[in-house]
Amino acid sequence: MKEHLFPRKAAASFFLMVSVALLSSCQKKAEDVILEKVIEQSTGSDVDLNTGSGKISIETEGKKFEVTQNKATWPEDMPADVPRFASGIIRMATRTQTGDTDGWSVTIEQVPANSLREYDALLKKAGFETSLTIVTSDEGTGGTLQATKGPLTVFIMGDSKALTLAVSRENKQ
Repeated sequence: MKEHLFPRKAAASFFLMVSVALLSSCQKKAEDVILEKVIEQSTGSDVDLNTGSGKISIETEGKKFEVTQNKATWPEDMPADVPRFASGIIRMATRTQTGDTDGWSVTIEQVPANSLREYDALLKKAGFETSLTIVTSDEGTGGTLQATKGPLTVFIMGDSKALTLAVSRENKQ
C-alpha cells in the first residue's frame, strides 16, 4: 500500500513546485494574490494589494490604505503646514484616502520628556488652534492633543512609551 502513495506524493510535490515557480515569476507575489482574495471575499470589493515595496498598499473602490512599518519615516506627502514631530523613533506610518478625506498616522516610540508640550507649541507657531490638550504625565510625554488649521486636524494620543500622531485633511470639492 505504501508503494501506491509514492507516485501521488511525487505528483503532488511536482505540481506544488511548478505552481510556486509560476507564481514567483509573476509580477505579484503569491502572498499578495492570496491576501487579495481573502480581503476581497471578506469585504465584497475588488482589492489591489502590493507589498513588494516594503509597504502594504491596499486600493479598493476609490479608497487607498498604505502601511510602512520597517524603517518607517515621516510621510513625504504629509501636508507642509503640519510640523514634523522630530523626537523619538518612528515605528509605523500609515496613509489613507477615503472619499474626500486624506489621512496620515505616525506611531512614535521613545518619546523624550516634554515632547507633547513642545509639539503643542510648534503647532501654535504654525498657525494651528489647539482645541484639546491633556498632559497625563509629569514628564509631558503622555496625553492627548487636538489642533486644527483650515481643513487640517492633528490629533495625538499616547503615553510615556509611545504616541500616535494622526492627521486628516478634508478635500472639499
